Amino acid sequence: MPLYVAFFTFKPGTNLLKGMEAFERRKTFQHPRQANVLGEYWVNAPEGQPQVVLIWEAEDEGPGDYYEAAWGDLFDITIAQATRPVSEIPADLPESLRQRL
Repeated sequence: MPLYVAFFTFKPGTNLLKGMEAFERRKTFQHPRQANVLGEYWVNAPEGQPQVVLIWEAEDEGPGDYYEAAWGDLFDITIAQATRPVSEIPADLPESLRQRL
């Protein structure tokens, strides 16, 4: 199942009051049913750095659209597909790539 990571960074000019608004909103926020949330971390990061990191699995990008609609007024959101590290070289790796290792 595809894995997604989202980085939520407060929009420029966000003040303490807006930060508290996000905190209060989170108390009642429900993740979309399509997202199997693996982690949600609220970070005490410097301005301009992500304040929330969210990791989930889903069949498609739908949950990402939901997060942007729900939180896009307070955060700039960057969503990327991710992978877990592998401990072995996949057996089906093309020979041209194997030769470069």
